[in-house]
Amino acid sequence: MHIFLTGEIQVGKSTALRKFLTKTHVSADGFLTEFDSRGDKRSLYLKRFDTENGVTEQMLIAKMSPGGIEVFADVFDSFGTECIAAAGKRRLIIMDELGQFEESRLLFTEAVINRLNGNIPVVGVVKMRESPFLDMVREHPKVEVITVTMENRDAIPALLAATMNFEFLH
Repeated sequence: MHIFLTGEIQVGKSTALRKFLTKTHVSADGFLTEFDSRGDKRSLYLKRFDTENGVTEQMLIAKMSPGGIEVFADVFDSFGTECIAAAGKRRLIIMDELGQFEESRLLFTEAVINRLNGNIPVVGVVKMRESPFLDMVREHPKVEVITVTMENRDAIPALLAATMNFEFLH
C-alpha cells in the first residue's frame, strides 16, 4: 500500500510526513523538494531524500520572483528519474512532492507510476490540483489518499505509522 497526503497549500503536509519519519525512524529513500529563499527570490530544488546535503544547479526546479516563475522541468526527466531509480533499497520510498511542474515530463511520470505498481511502500505528498498525471497517482489502485487539514494535521504522523504498520515513538 502507498499513502499520499494532499491538502491546501501550507497546511502542513510535508511537515506531517517529516514528523512521521522522525517518530518512526523508518529507513527511507526517494526524493523531496525544498525551497531556498534569498531576498525576494525563492528557488525550488529536487533533492535525493536522506543523502543530499547541498544543492546544485542540476537540482533546480524553479526560480520564483516578483516577476514570475521560471521552471526547469527537464530536471525531473534527468535527476528526478535518477532519484526514483535509485530508491527502493530501504523500507520506504518518499515522494515529496508531486505537482504541476513535472506533469508533462514523461520519463519522470512513468518512473513514478512504475514505483506505484511495485511492492515497496511509498509515502508522499500530491498537490490537490487536477491534472492527468496527478489524477493517475491519486486514483492508482495501490494508493490511499489522506487529506491534511488544520484540524487533523497533528494526528497525521501517528495515522501514517499505524496505517503503514511502523512503530510510532511518542
